Amino acid sequence: MIKKTAEFFLKHFHISEKMEKEKLEICQYGMEIILATLVNIGSVLLIGLLWGRLMESIIFLAGFAVIRRQTGGYHAGSYFTCNLSLILCYSILLSIYHTTVSGFHWMSLSVVFAIHFLVWYFFMPVENENKPLTDIQKGKAKRDGFYISVVYAMLSALCIKIQCRYGLMLAYTVALVDVLALISIVKRRNVALCRRKVR
Repeated sequence: MIKKTAEFFLKHFHISEKMEKEKLEICQYGMEIILATLVNIGSVLLIGLLWGRLMESIIFLAGFAVIRRQTGGYHAGSYFTCNLSLILCYSILLSIYHTTVSGFHWMSLSVVFAIHFLVWYFFMPVENENKPLTDIQKGKAKRDGFYISVVYAMLSALCIKIQCRYGLMLAYTVALVDVLALISIVKRRNVALCRRKVR
């Protein structure tokens, strides 16, 4: 659906008539990424509206986008799977948030970020198979991811201190990034093991 919509836009604005095939493919891919991102943002905001948690949805989107850029993580095989995965993950996360928001305290925050920093130290960043990173890029992503994580931990701690519930959403966003990163690592190791067995 996203591919067809991107094709429609390119034809509608007569872009496809003015470009070489190689540049057109790049333009098509860029349009697909923009549309998929808009679907993801719209879906999360809609779920937030339905749950009466719009501010939490905005915090999730901002927090997720910034840290995921540095840490990497699970990449779905298609736009549909990507959109569906985000909708399911966010719905589950929001459900857990809704259930635990009143009982979240310092110990919970410490556990979430202790696990996060362990995952960050041993596994981050998780590369996209289609976009391998150089050693310099990996080092920069690891360093930047650490600084962002420290800022998130401080903001979450400040929210607990002033009794603002939004810090919990930020902490859970970090936890979701960790889960997605670990799923991606396990998936790759399984694929690598299957390839070895076939040989």
